[in-house]
Amino acid sequence: MHFGVSIPHYGQPFSVDALRETVQRAEALGFGSAWVGDHVITPQHFVDAVGPNFYDAIIVLSHAAAFTTRLRLGTSVIVVPYRSPLVVAKMVATLDALSGGRVIFGVGAGNAPDEFQALGVPPSTRGRRTNEYLEAMVTLWTQEPTTFHGKFVDFQDVHFQPKPVQQPHPPIWVGGHSQAALRRAVAFGEAWHSGGMAPERMTTTVQELRRLALEAGRANGPAVTTRISIRITDATNPHGQAHRPGAGTVQQVRADLARYQEIGVSAMVCDFGLAMGPELFTAMERFAQKVAPHFPDR
Repeated sequence: MHFGVSIPHYGQPFSVDALRETVQRAEALGFGSAWVGDHVITPQHFVDAVGPNFYDAIIVLSHAAAFTTRLRLGTSVIVVPYRSPLVVAKMVATLDALSGGRVIFGVGAGNAPDEFQALGVPPSTRGRRTNEYLEAMVTLWTQEPTTFHGKFVDFQDVHFQPKPVQQPHPPIWVGGHSQAALRRAVAFGEAWHSGGMAPERMTTTVQELRRLALEAGRANGPAVTTRISIRITDATNPHGQAHRPGAGTVQQVRADLARYQEIGVSAMVCDFGLAMGPELFTAMERFAQKVAPHFPDR
């Protein structure tokens, strides 16, 4: 299994030195990728969860690219309808070119109405915009000159360089759990990228994903990936809470990951829920030494 690490680029301010140490430690420990999320502004109801600070995803990854040589650079996820697809396609292609082809483009349609309102994007169009914007971006990455005529995007014979290093374009991982998101994953995704889904629900969702893939003529369908919280403790049942996948002793976490692997998960983004610093580094090291070796990346 491929393991990535979520970079805590939100909440408290951090220094460029802290970011450098975090991604370089992740690379040295054998993590295959570093991941960031996406908010332009922080809606009031998200402040308690992520804090008022939220550093830009692509700019953080551009620093991570400069500090590392092997680590892949992922977004989990860019909210596609927030920005012009020409601008996003340019940022992603530039990052891919300057990093030597290390970008994984995780995408979603978003679910924060107040953020959509602040950005002047009608939330009612988010699904249609996401599909059309992705189609436009793929066109920009793969054709020269490029023409695209859609409801929300329209351009004729434009020149778009640099193209991404990865051909035909960086892998697209499509997030979301709805029927529309699964269909989007089948249409555009090298992978479907779930977030925080328990194994029981994921089993059913993966079955539906594969059904939709067969219906669309994709025999193998998108790969299955996920992002989960990892909390390794010394207690079997910390604080008397019901067991949550990814939390508990080393043995419990291994067992949880084995269940995800049985479902078909081939890549996992680990969110340790800690700010950059010694506690995060210890958690990353413990996972890399005690858990990851039981799930080799083939």
